[in-house]
Amino acid sequence: MRGMFGRMMGGAAQQRGAAIPTTGAMPTLGSIPSTAGVLVSQSTSMTVSAVYAAVTTIATDVARCRGTLHTTASDGSRTAVTQHPVADLLRRPNRVQTWFEFSRDLFIAYLLRGNGYAVALRAKNGDVRELILVNPDAVTMLESQDGELFYNVSRMGLFQIAALQDYGTSIPAEDVFHLRGPSFNMLTGMSTLLLARDSIGLAMAQSQQQSRWMGNGAKPSVILETPRQLTEEAARRLKASWNEYTSGIQNVGKTAVLENGITAKPLLLTSVDLQFIDQANLTIQDIARFFGVPTRKLAQPDTTRGSTIIQEEQAYVNSTVSPKLDMFEQKFERFFDLDKEGMELDMNEDALLRTDPLTRYNLGRIGKLSGLISTNEWRRGERLPPDPNGDVLMQPVNMAAIGSDMSGQAPDGAGAPASGHMPAEGVSTKEPTTAPEDDVAPEG
Repeated sequence: MRGMFGRMMGGAAQQRGAAIPTTGAMPTLGSIPSTAGVLVSQSTSMTVSAVYAAVTTIATDVARCRGTLHTTASDGSRTAVTQHPVADLLRRPNRVQTWFEFSRDLFIAYLLRGNGYAVALRAKNGDVRELILVNPDAVTMLESQDGELFYNVSRMGLFQIAALQDYGTSIPAEDVFHLRGPSFNMLTGMSTLLLARDSIGLAMAQSQQQSRWMGNGAKPSVILETPRQLTEEAARRLKASWNEYTSGIQNVGKTAVLENGITAKPLLLTSVDLQFIDQANLTIQDIARFFGVPTRKLAQPDTTRGSTIIQEEQAYVNSTVSPKLDMFEQKFERFFDLDKEGMELDMNEDALLRTDPLTRYNLGRIGKLSGLISTNEWRRGERLPPDPNGDVLMQPVNMAAIGSDMSGQAPDGAGAPASGHMPAEGVSTKEPTTAPEDDVAPEG
């Protein structure tokens, strides 16, 4: 019912014509000009290897963390929830994508534009049956005079036209799953492409400069000199002839023959040209800071730290992936009202923290011998079948409650027997005993 009411209200908002776009820091459509003179957009930015590596690495790692629904009892124990409409979405979010593909593409849009959108298609009873991703460049958030929020979604392709046919141009906020980045107005996230446009544009310009340099035969520019005065037409013809003969990879190594006193003087590389690699490395580091990934993830080793690979991976998960998973969990729970049903979403990070087999087996052994985990708990993590007797927690022999027999200390009630006689050999000290009558010495 909520979805049907929302669609009716969306149509009413269109008829009123009272909604205006929000004033967030995100251009609606098109490219963003950079100082380097190149246009930065979703498609052009992904041609920069550092941007592509940063975005796809984070989005893929997030997608590897499978989500599960569960309820939590008062004692802290969890029970998985599998028979629920939201649990079905975690397995099959829409008619086209797997959950991995859906979450990966949602986070790619979020990382580039600061906003990720998915339109919720509802059944007649109001349950969400599909989540259809839409490109942030095709979405404009609208604010009405009464404070209602709507999303103006431009359809991109026949599939979206067919999938969203039940909605008008303006879709109510309750039917749009909106993953929002840092925001100035609480409504739309700041676009990373907008904030990093100069760094990304510089990387694009450097790549184009390098390509043009290679296209010229990887040689510096040349000045052609002659003692004779050339007409404008002769100078153009000489320049075109020189470029045609010497430019391009296919002409590398060829020898040019000059006539009429013409000499060629190559321009020497400047200090800026010689520092091109250093400039490119600084640009990669700048891009890595914008996306919050270590430079090692961008195939550029970071030699300034002496930590191990395992420590670096743990730091990457803690500082880059985990915050995004927490944000997604809270947004998912709020959008589907899971808290009202006593349920939570858990995005499992174990896939990102798996170490080598030797380390995993040693950790499992320590956990079992310490009584922290059972055999089957460890075997489930290793995708092994359960042991029929593996659900019992072991207790170390050198650990027991104070006052017990296992601790080697005198238990409660220990001391001289009530009768004043020592117990027979092999008899427990917990129950007082009396000596047999035969052992009592006669009087006198």
